[in-house]
Amino acid sequence: MRRLEQLIQSQIVFIDDVLYFTFKKNSFTGKIAKGGLIWRCTWQKPGEEAKPIFISSSQLDSQPFIRTFESLTDWTETCIQECLDEYHTRYSSWKRVRHERTDQPMEILFKHFLKKNLPKEQTNSNNLLLYEQLAAYTHRIEMLTSSIDKWEAWYKQHHPNTTLPVENVTMPEESKTHVQPHAQPFVLTSDSGQYMVLHRMNEIAPPECVSWLKQNGAGHFKDMLSKMPNIIQFEPTKKGENTWGPVDAQTSQRYLHNFFKK
Repeated sequence: MRRLEQLIQSQIVFIDDVLYFTFKKNSFTGKIAKGGLIWRCTWQKPGEEAKPIFISSSQLDSQPFIRTFESLTDWTETCIQECLDEYHTRYSSWKRVRHERTDQPMEILFKHFLKKNLPKEQTNSNNLLLYEQLAAYTHRIEMLTSSIDKWEAWYKQHHPNTTLPVENVTMPEESKTHVQPHAQPFVLTSDSGQYMVLHRMNEIAPPECVSWLKQNGAGHFKDMLSKMPNIIQFEPTKKGENTWGPVDAQTSQRYLHNFFKK
């Protein structure tokens, strides 16, 4: 479906609305017709009155024939090329053609249409539309804030000894307290570290390796890991119930004790 037809169906533009653009001080207008067509075009030269264009006699009968255009690009290029003899100009139609009733570029009106019909699944183009909308809201807020500041300055100048009739609304400042993360090193010779290493060995190591490790005992296992820095020693405990998800320190200690005692 053509863009103009989409704008008509969404009631952003209407039949007989006027579109216009200017090129080298020449003004062109056209009206929107059913189906998203453009017709009833005029051309106003600098210093002259607007005159109808693209009206000719039909080859089939004597009735005048009004030419129609299916898109903004087709319309603007035809006006520029056939009326002004400009053939090497790249003209951004949707950015420069304006809607007379709203005095908005057609590109802006089409973006309003896209915002009203955003699909549920977000895409990069949809995100861009949302960012543009956010920028527009931010600009609007800045304009309103500036107007309030000017009004307050005017009121204080003309009523220096009175308070403002309307209290200024201030938003609470966000807390600036930053919690510093505490990084904890992964120590292999801690109960939790050994617990993880042994569990991994049980999964991938051959049975003879696990058997050899058990025969040499927990002391030898810690000696193997003692070459790593940040050594922490814990005494194993024997009593209590294990907690498997997530593992706690007591569970790790009991597991290490039972691993090397069996």
